[in-house]
Amino acid sequence: MSDNLKQIEARLQEVIEKNAARLFTALNVENQLAQRLVEAMGEKALALPGGSWRAPHIYSMSVNPKVAADIRSNQSLLEALAAALMEAGREQGYAFESYPTISVFPDETIREGEFRIQAMWSEAPGETASLDEGPPSPAEAAEIPARAFLIVGGSKIFALERAVINVGRKLDNHLVIDDPRISRRHGQLRAIKGRYVLFDVGSSGGTFVNGELVTRAILHPGDVISLAGVPMVYGQDAVRAATETQEYQRPTQTYDDTTASLDISDLDLDDFSES
Repeated sequence: MSDNLKQIEARLQEVIEKNAARLFTALNVENQLAQRLVEAMGEKALALPGGSWRAPHIYSMSVNPKVAADIRSNQSLLEALAAALMEAGREQGYAFESYPTISVFPDETIREGEFRIQAMWSEAPGETASLDEGPPSPAEAAEIPARAFLIVGGSKIFALERAVINVGRKLDNHLVIDDPRISRRHGQLRAIKGRYVLFDVGSSGGTFVNGELVTRAILHPGDVISLAGVPMVYGQDAVRAATETQEYQRPTQTYDDTTASLDISDLDLDDFSES
């Protein structure tokens, strides 16, 4: 590992020691998390003229299910790691086009105290690019959240660039997930007043957001979605200064209360009722 990456790793270790003393009692666990993050960044970084680097900004962390919930609940740790990664990376010549995001996925194949981290880019093409129907109308574009995406299964990025996105197992969906747990027509994302709203459209396995069974839910960056057990995370890129306060605020309203304020009465789901 280069000296620059070692400097970044040392900064991340300090953040982990400060924010996760109770979560990680073993020093080797703290060191491994910092090392895996830096390794993932270094593997996907792109060399730029003049000796600088372009760093990826989306990080998927797979851990044992026994600790996944604890890490997710420690949002201050994830925010602090993202801020330190960006600040230390810039000091060492790594440029981030967007603020880093770190999402946590449970994986039963990973032992406790171990981490598997992948770095990704949000501009990766969707799985069904052949279904391109052209750019959205000006009215639709105004409704679409900027640079929104889904991390599917912890390793694939699907950019959300349409006013309506159908999700399911059938090949004519915009987002096709080839998994027997997924219904042929499972869910739909609809951009309403600048926010994506997730609808379950009569799936057999159910749709969950942050562990709660939903029929519809407004999505917020960092929300963990499960479609019949297939995990994904909703995100939105936001360019922020590394010195900004990164306090995480979970919405206080329930999904039903929040969604009720939106005008969705014109949404016809009759064509999406099959499993």
